[in-house]
Amino acid sequence: MKPGILCLCVLACIGLLLVAGCTSGTGRNGATGTAVSPAAGTSGQAAIDQDRVFSLSNGTYAFNVSIDEVSATALPPGGHQVNIFTTLVNTGKTPVQLRWFSTLTGADGRSFGGVGVSHGGYGAETDPDWPGISASGRDYVTIASDQEYQALKNGAVLRIDFFTVPLASRTGQIPASFSATWTLDPADFT
Repeated sequence: MKPGILCLCVLACIGLLLVAGCTSGTGRNGATGTAVSPAAGTSGQAAIDQDRVFSLSNGTYAFNVSIDEVSATALPPGGHQVNIFTTLVNTGKTPVQLRWFSTLTGADGRSFGGVGVSHGGYGAETDPDWPGISASGRDYVTIASDQEYQALKNGAVLRIDFFTVPLASRTGQIPASFSATWTLDPADFT
């Protein structure tokens, strides 16, 4: 198959997934996620939903998550570090501590970061959050070449995988995982 046709097929598949509602949160262990509402200042563009707030829960834990900012820093020689600033609000009745990992996927299908890779393999982490408390954190994804980074300007999807960290004061906690996906603004990669 010619590379141009393959690229068009990949773009069409990504478009179909986004139209089918893959911007909602998903989870394991019975976790669910739904888009709650766009944050203030939303541009109204349906294709760019990084202002969307997700409500993720599984019966034990519940929290809202939103993206505050996506920015990039140039790294020598020709690489880039994409910084993802996230805010989480514990909306449940149980204290929760979260670790998360970010994955960026460009319109060409290439993915960067991911579980065990973003933020130098450590991901981002909150302190234990009590009900009603919010926390912010920064994860980052390293893109090795300028060419790969430039491809993100053609469209990028951010998926964040969240994992509960058992609190030392609460024995018997069952680990849970959640995920949410946003379509990013190409202007974040200028």
